Formats: sequence, structure tokens, C-alpha cells
Amino acid sequence: MSQEWSFYIIYNRTSTYAGVSPDPVRRLRQHNGEIKGGAKYTTSKGPGWKHICIITGFKDKIQAMQFEWAVKHVAPRNAGGITNRIKKLYEVLQRKHWTSKSPLASDVPLKIVWHEDNPCKDIVLPEYVS
Repeated sequence: MSQEWSFYIIYNRTSTYAGVSPDPVRRLRQHNGEIKGGAKYTTSKGPGWKHICIITGFKDKIQAMQFEWAVKHVAPRNAGGITNRIKKLYEVLQRKHWTSKSPLASDVPLKIVWHEDNPCKDIVLPEYVS
């Protein structure tokens, strides 16, 4: 049986970042430099990273990475900030398939846990997302 992977969005005082991990809590500690292995991007932006949300339900690393790729490639790619990052997330969640090779989105029961107030809470989620 394969390990469940999660997609997460984090932020600090100047930036946002999206990634995937089988252990997003440990990964956050890496991004903050508490333990070895943070992403080069977040390390260069300093500490203070916090989760905005964590999405679980991906059956494996490939599904999670397909979802991550889709979120990171919603146009315009250079539009930053928490609100834009979440709007891109919602746009991908509305698609029938996240990428051309990903499974039917409605076949992957996702769960979003918000760690910060969601600035886009008026947007309706598809039925397969709780």
C-alpha cells in the first residue's frame, strides 16, 4: 500500500509557497529551518512560515504532484499573495481533471483543513471536496 500524500499552502510575512509532502507538519519545520531539508525558495525568504491549509486524500505522491503542478501553473503564474494562491487552488478544484494525465478529480475524495482564515470562503467547493 502506498503512502498518503498531502498538498499544502504556507505563508510568511512576505511570501506564499505551495508544496506536497507525506508529512506536512514535519515539512513546515524544514521550511522554517528547525530541521534539515527546507526548500531553497522558502529558506531564502526567512523563517516564520505557517500553514494556510492542508489538503489530504491523494492516494500517492504522483496524484499530489499532479495537483501541485496544476495549482502552480494557473495563469497568471506570477500573481502572488494569499488570496491569489487560494483562488488558483479553487480554480484547479473545479476542473474535471487537474492535468491531462491525472485521474478524474471527483474520484479523489479530498479534505481541506484550514489553519488560517480563508479569504475566499464565499467560493463553493465541488462535492468531492470536504
